[in-house]
Amino acid sequence: MQNENPENMEPNRERKIMNTILNTSVILLGTLMGGFSELIVNATGEMASGMTEAFSGEESGNEIRREVKQKLPEVNNQMRAMMSDMRKDIYAQMEQKQKELLPFLADPVFDEGLRKVDSYDFGIPKLSAELDDDTLAQYTYLLVTEDATFAEFFQGLTDWMNSLPSLPGKTEDK
Repeated sequence: MQNENPENMEPNRERKIMNTILNTSVILLGTLMGGFSELIVNATGEMASGMTEAFSGEESGNEIRREVKQKLPEVNNQMRAMMSDMRKDIYAQMEQKQKELLPFLADPVFDEGLRKVDSYDFGIPKLSAELDDDTLAQYTYLLVTEDATFAEFFQGLTDWMNSLPSLPGKTEDK
């Protein structure tokens, strides 16, 4: 009874490396964009309410603040949709460039990241897998809630990524 489907098979080493780098980058970017969108919405709300208060009184200013805060989930949903589209595009690009990257990924320094990913278990699929939006959101939640174990893990991953050699052709432009 052979049920092995290529899509359900364990990804190879190179694919795990690319997934780890991609997923870590998406989590970082998502966290930054989420914080940035909240900052912009709050700043816009404060400016609008301040101007409204100046012309129409404090109650009108408070109403504007409430309306802006009600819009924050909509902005967050739009950010999530944009991040999802970006993640899908990056996975597609990764698929196209995989053959070019294989020789570069042979460097043993890339195995350090995989060892780090394998040494932690957060009860969700590992960062070395191709992850969906919900799983990435769970990792982002661990980051923004400052889970101590995840913070240690994530700091190690970002340090590892910062130590990686530059992609071929990227340093020639300098």
